Amino acid sequence: MEQNSLLFKRLMENVPQSVFFKDKESRFIAINTICAQKFGLQNPEDAIGKSDYDFFEEEHASAAFADEAQIMRTLKPIIDKEEREVFNNQEQTVRWTATSKFPLIDEDGTLVGTYGITNDITESKNSFIELERIKNQMEAILNSVPNMIFVKDADGKYVMANNAANAYLCPNSTAVGKTDIDLGIPEKEAREYLFVEQQVLRTNKAQFFPEIRSQKPDGTECWFQYIKVPINKTEYHEPAVLSVVTDVSERIHHEIELMESMQVISRQNERLSNFAHIVSHNLRNHAGGISTTLDLLDMTIEVEERNEIIEILRKASDRLNETIMDLNVIMDKQHKEGAELKPLIFQEYLENIKEVLTTELVDKKVRIVEEIEPNLELLYNPAYLESILINLISNAIKYRHPERNPEIYIKAYNEQGIVHLKVADNGLGIDLNSHGDKLFGMYKTFHRNKNAKGIGLYITRNQIESLGGKVSVESEVGKGSTFSINFGKQVRTPESVLQ
Repeated sequence: MEQNSLLFKRLMENVPQSVFFKDKESRFIAINTICAQKFGLQNPEDAIGKSDYDFFEEEHASAAFADEAQIMRTLKPIIDKEEREVFNNQEQTVRWTATSKFPLIDEDGTLVGTYGITNDITESKNSFIELERIKNQMEAILNSVPNMIFVKDADGKYVMANNAANAYLCPNSTAVGKTDIDLGIPEKEAREYLFVEQQVLRTNKAQFFPEIRSQKPDGTECWFQYIKVPINKTEYHEPAVLSVVTDVSERIHHEIELMESMQVISRQNERLSNFAHIVSHNLRNHAGGISTTLDLLDMTIEVEERNEIIEILRKASDRLNETIMDLNVIMDKQHKEGAELKPLIFQEYLENIKEVLTTELVDKKVRIVEEIEPNLELLYNPAYLESILINLISNAIKYRHPERNPEIYIKAYNEQGIVHLKVADNGLGIDLNSHGDKLFGMYKTFHRNKNAKGIGLYITRNQIESLGGKVSVESEVGKGSTFSINFGKQVRTPESVLQ
């Protein structure tokens, strides 16, 4: 007994945890040195007869009292319960502990109270709390950014996703625990993502993708910027890939608009160059002719000769006015009508043009054969479409073959989002080997037609090309011509602009 008492004494004096014994009223009957120090007592004996209410705030004291009552009632211990101990001293010191309590039974098997051991885990608990705070702070930051941020394991399964990623990938739930296939991403696209991520893990090198075209769940086209970074270990102790995805659709669309603006400027510069040539060549010729005629007028005395020269001057003036008016028409076509686009029913506009040209069609006995796709719709400028149809049809009439009635074949259809138009005739035709490079130039005529000015095809080409289309011609002298028009994509995409 003396030896056991000595062992118990040494244990109570030196064990680094708090050890305590309580009676059935939860009053201390013995505590060790460490426990006394925790209570702020000089001697362990000073705690005898006191309870937790003498040392702790009521919240912890009441919880401890309830636990001990439960142990005495059930005779079942409580092991390593985490407790927040708030002392009722002036500083209201807070400590975190892991406490185990047991029923205290004497040699006769009689329950006499409880005993326990408390391990101070304040330092590790505070570290854990700090880590939790940092984790929550990081989660708050990740969830507040608009970028999609997520982590996937080597099998392509999501192990973390921020709010932006969940909102995009799985709006009504969470992407965690799912694969791209589970989330409805097309199989081909999902395989490509997995291949890249496995490559990132295999090489242990990040990969950056400045622009990847995709679709939002509602079908809207979008563009994303990706960076994928290898993570050697995650909280799941497996290699994984961190992805940061930025929606760059707005930037891409701005680039599209910039490219379109640059193309417009380029075309405008080309037109300005053409106009500069016209001014320097045609107007200079007019001015030179008028100047020469005025010199002749100064040298002429006879009234009859002066009248003839004045008539020449009048005709020169008229020709100059016609040239200036033609330039005004072209400027109006290029700048006043080029911006407005509307959905147009092609057949309706063709019928309107046929009504405008009714007199010529009847007078010249023109036969029109149509092959128009039903309900064909074209997103286009109304004035441009009218001008294009009038120019092509009226040219087919104007340059008809003298030995046969004119026939005009008109075909229009939509193929893969692009509207095509063909206008073929059986007229005079054009020698493309001699004139092909000049066909759409201004003031270029290839037949002896007194009404031909050579600006119709020039205007037609500019109108088509200004809205992203193309025009080409096939022709054989004496057999006729076929004009083919590609009106361009009906919906702008980055590819259509950047190509």
